[in-house]
Amino acid sequence: MINKKQTRDLLFKQLVFILFISCAAVMSPPGGPKDEIPPELIEVIPPNGATYFKGGLVELLFSEYIDENTIDRAITILPLLVEEPEIIYKGKRLHIYFPDSLLMDQTYIISINRDLTDEHRVNLPQGIQVAFSTGSEIDRGIISGTVQYSKDASLNLWKIQNGNDNLKFYERVPDYVIDASSEGYYEFNFLSSGEYRIAAVDRSVAGVPIALDRFTYGLSWLPIIELIGQETIKDINMKIPDKLGGIKMINAETFQDSWGRITFTQSINDVINDIQLEVKSDDSSLLNAELFQDPEDDTKLYFLLENPINDYISIYLDEVKRWNTTLVEPSSIRLNMQANIDTTELSIVQPNTKYKLQLKSNLIEPLKIIFSNLIEPSSNTNSILLLRDSVLIPYDLIWDTPMSLNLFPKTNWESSSNYELKLFKEEILPIYGTSLKDSVTSIPFKTSDYQNFGSLIINTNPSESSNIIAELQKMEKPYSILRSVVNFDGKIIMREVPEGNYSLMFFQDQDSSMQYSYGQIDPYRTAEWFYYYQDTIKIRSNWDMELQQIEFDLAE
Repeated sequence: MINKKQTRDLLFKQLVFILFISCAAVMSPPGGPKDEIPPELIEVIPPNGATYFKGGLVELLFSEYIDENTIDRAITILPLLVEEPEIIYKGKRLHIYFPDSLLMDQTYIISINRDLTDEHRVNLPQGIQVAFSTGSEIDRGIISGTVQYSKDASLNLWKIQNGNDNLKFYERVPDYVIDASSEGYYEFNFLSSGEYRIAAVDRSVAGVPIALDRFTYGLSWLPIIELIGQETIKDINMKIPDKLGGIKMINAETFQDSWGRITFTQSINDVINDIQLEVKSDDSSLLNAELFQDPEDDTKLYFLLENPINDYISIYLDEVKRWNTTLVEPSSIRLNMQANIDTTELSIVQPNTKYKLQLKSNLIEPLKIIFSNLIEPSSNTNSILLLRDSVLIPYDLIWDTPMSLNLFPKTNWESSSNYELKLFKEEILPIYGTSLKDSVTSIPFKTSDYQNFGSLIINTNPSESSNIIAELQKMEKPYSILRSVVNFDGKIIMREVPEGNYSLMFFQDQDSSMQYSYGQIDPYRTAEWFYYYQDTIKIRSNWDMELQQIEFDLAE
């Protein structure tokens, strides 16, 4: 017979077992797909666009739980209030309590930027604006456009109140701020009539006065955006440069007592013929120096002094301007030329065993031979051998820089073929350091199929005075940029365009620099108008691609 104690023990064990089974039944399996769905604003109380708003509670309902830690930096109330609204976190809901001392007939905007995330740290896909009016009507003006930038961008918008404000608008906090989407699109809603200035900035510095010497910005081609009534102004497009200001020297290094290398903030390809450098000794004596671009890195420039020097030198870079655009900013660097003796072995940077020479069907493409060091002009480069299937191929050599030369075969290359380059240690002499490691350096390389060309024909509406440039940029390696001026009849013809995929941009070259100009805030100068063709341009060999009439709304 089971006593009472045994009965209680049995019942307790059964209860524990049932509870265990129940808990196990509701447990989710570990792992699973990562949540990448962004939160959505699904309801606003009172409704977005409500009038006669007198303050009090505004409730925002999202599709999922919000990360409470992101709320403060994500939500801004515009125009700014003396008494800041209280924001209370309620999981999927946010309660925003407005004071009752709101201005009459004023539209207030709740701006939510992309810093707002859900509990899984997924950001809003783009900024959101919610608005209410204390009067009978709500402002409905819209300004929209796109931003071209390599990172996430935001938009600052200032409403201009008077003449002085117009001159120094960037020194104050913007009146409106919104994030661009990941594709670069933005839209300001609920704007009142008036005049506005706009600037695109990196999202990390949105909503603050613009520090001209600290971060980059993009400007509109319109100096003033004039909004009337419930007008919608579209296509206020901007580009933000990746680097601040014009090209500058940022570093210099020496490899020996007579040569070194200068690094710039960005590519110098477009200004290489305009760059003016002075090299001086510590007593201000001018030193003769040969300059040549790094054959592998277009942000670097080598210098070779006529006479060695074991002391400090100063390198001065002159300003380069085209019209009102500063392409190269003045800068200077002081450099100690007292370097250790260079004992490194010479090597061949290009070609290598994985190198493939890209051939063009209509011309003989040179094989560029790049060395790791400066080569003595007295080197016997005629001893370099070019072979195909062990057969010597005659060629011509042309020095490109003291570190590189171009080899042209007497007859054109065979496509999709194997070649071999041989260089002899005793014949190739570096200015400093030691020669090649092996007595004979053998480098096999390949040639590609012949690269064929196509043509691009574009029909546009600009007149001769519009000064429109079409810029075609290749999207695959090797990257290249082709530019062409629109003819007086609005037609653009680009011949001998290599096969591949391209992006197409048009811009109004107002300063005749043949490059897009970003403008500047102080003194204020508009950016140049531009337009991106939405589709990818696919160039096929022996094929004329024609784009029908493209209509532009040009800057005045």
